[in-house]
Amino acid sequence: MKKFTISRINTSLGIFRVSGCWCNENQDTGKIDITSIELMGTDGWVLLNHASDNVISLITELTPTLTTHLLAKSK
Repeated sequence: MKKFTISRINTSLGIFRVSGCWCNENQDTGKIDITSIELMGTDGWVLLNHASDNVISLITELTPTLTTHLLAKSK
């Protein structure tokens, strides 16, 4: 697994800063483990509790976008 940091990614769900580890051995189903996720709020970055149910759902929705971004950066 490789460590990654995305300093800023604009999505339909908001603007995020994400770090963690990912494995892209299988190009179709890259595995992503998030260690930190922050949302851009009106006063700056807001750290989200990546263990809460709502944030887990958010991460699940963001995973395809994050995978596409990481694969594009790795080429």
